[in-house]
Amino acid sequence: MHRIHRTLCLISLTVLFLAMAQGVWHFIPMRGLRGIWVMEEAPRLTARGFHDGSWQPQMEKYLRGHFGFNEAAIRLYNQYVFSGFHRTTNKGLIIGRDGYLYERYFVEDHYESRMYKYTEKPEELLAGFDLEARRLALLQRQLAERGTTLFVVIPPGKDFLYPEHLPARDTLTRPLGPRAYPEYPRLFDRYGVNYVDILGWFLQLKECVDYDIMMPLGTHWSNIAATYAFDSILRYMQGLGGAAIRPVQLGTPYVDKTRQPDDDLGRLLNTTFIPRQKRCQYVDVTLAPAEATQQKPGMITVGDSFFWTISYNYPLDSLFRYAHYWFYNSTIYFDAEHDNVSQVDLRQTLDDADYIMLIYCSGQLYDLGNGFIVNALLALNYSDEEIAAVRDSISDNIRADEHWLGYLREKAANEGIDLDQAIYNDAEYLIHTRPEEFFEKVKTKN
Repeated sequence: MHRIHRTLCLISLTVLFLAMAQGVWHFIPMRGLRGIWVMEEAPRLTARGFHDGSWQPQMEKYLRGHFGFNEAAIRLYNQYVFSGFHRTTNKGLIIGRDGYLYERYFVEDHYESRMYKYTEKPEELLAGFDLEARRLALLQRQLAERGTTLFVVIPPGKDFLYPEHLPARDTLTRPLGPRAYPEYPRLFDRYGVNYVDILGWFLQLKECVDYDIMMPLGTHWSNIAATYAFDSILRYMQGLGGAAIRPVQLGTPYVDKTRQPDDDLGRLLNTTFIPRQKRCQYVDVTLAPAEATQQKPGMITVGDSFFWTISYNYPLDSLFRYAHYWFYNSTIYFDAEHDNVSQVDLRQTLDDADYIMLIYCSGQLYDLGNGFIVNALLALNYSDEEIAAVRDSISDNIRADEHWLGYLREKAANEGIDLDQAIYNDAEYLIHTRPEEFFEKVKTKN
């Protein structure tokens, strides 16, 4: 009996030592976890923190993310939860019927509308959609006068395309409010906005095509669906009368091992084994010979992550002079000079581009443009000095309003900023959310 105890004790000490050593030196390579993980910083040990008990919970949080072999342990636990209870520890994912996975916000949008993220009043949401569509129509006209073609692309949302695999409504009990899709297409038709409704197109094709438009374990359109869709988008761009684009040729579909993002949600489960799904189809893209005198156009894409799938399958550098990707109108990809939209001379950039594509799936249409539309209207019509003068005028009005000033004093104290910064932030907010009140040239017509 003593020998068994000693053996178990030795094994336990060995495991603890290996875990500690792995946590420090990482001598065994581990498969990383997918998604966003907020890693706690090691807390500073002080006599006061140890005595009053504030250091211990901070250290516990740190150790949870930094103990040796934590990746394997987390995957093993997630596998137990997924296989044993058909659940996931990822709060952003929901398991549907027949092995389909959905991002939570798509399920919320289907059963309640994402309206509740913005307002409790349907009329306010609809008025906001209408205003943004009118702004977009105005921007489209102003850019066209300068030789730049603007258009919108609406990729499919998984809840619209495959509602039969959604989970039960369960805890989603609020009334179904208006949704961005199909409201925006109706508004685009009313105000003459250029757009391609890929979601509506795929809804018509869903029962006719022999490939999956969206895979059970993916949240984006499949690689083959995005490839076919962008071929149509390129033809649509050419039909708008903008700069000529080199023709592409699509090959014969074939089955191959799964590629990103056809199982991106399956990987976000962070289980030991990714659930199996049927083999995916793919199609290769080749370019037709270019005319000797043909100049490649410049394109800017502003939008959500659905553009990534296009970039995986098309040689964008061979089609365009540049194809900069403004991810949610913030981080910039495929641009050697700029990392963030804040670094860009917006007016010059708009004038230089031949095409500007806004691409937002049904679940992201609520934030169409992520501020790009208003920013572009202001940049085209007013100088930085003129905008700054309006900001200063608003700031003066804030300082003259004791009630407003009192509110901002309290807000500044809560956020740990000085009062001048709080006033500046409020003035900026008003300029970019209600520009029509301060700038005549960006006013739209109902």
